[in-house]
Amino acid sequence: MSFLWPFLIYAVVSFVVSYILVEYGQKYLYDEVTPFPALKVAAGALVMAGMMTWTRSSFDTMFTADLPRTALMALAWAGIFVLIYRFQPLHGAAFALATVLLLPGLSSMAVQGMMARRPDPRTQFTTPSKPLRKGSGPMITEPAKPAK
Repeated sequence: MSFLWPFLIYAVVSFVVSYILVEYGQKYLYDEVTPFPALKVAAGALVMAGMMTWTRSSFDTMFTADLPRTALMALAWAGIFVLIYRFQPLHGAAFALATVLLLPGLSSMAVQGMMARRPDPRTQFTTPSKPLRKGSGPMITEPAKPAK
């Protein structure tokens, strides 16, 4: 299950982002969309989700410790945009670069947020808090005696 849920989350996020990019990008650049865009986007999104599940990229390590994996992901995604989504090579590389810079880091935040273990609120015990400050009036310890 540690691979299934992240893969599904990555697949949904990459499908939505890729569909938007393919639909509007091809309509804007080429005045028409290639046939069967949903099937092409689904195939490309599954490949992207597989790569993101394998690399487990996040913004804190994506451009430092995991730079070779990020470069490999950028090359693969350029291939996806050119070969599967049918963009021209220059346009496909530009869309792939923009997508690789944003999509893995942002979708990994969703995965980390959903996969994080949260403490059970029934087992957490809170101690009563002390007052922040003392009262401003005199402390009355004994009841006042009536005057005779």
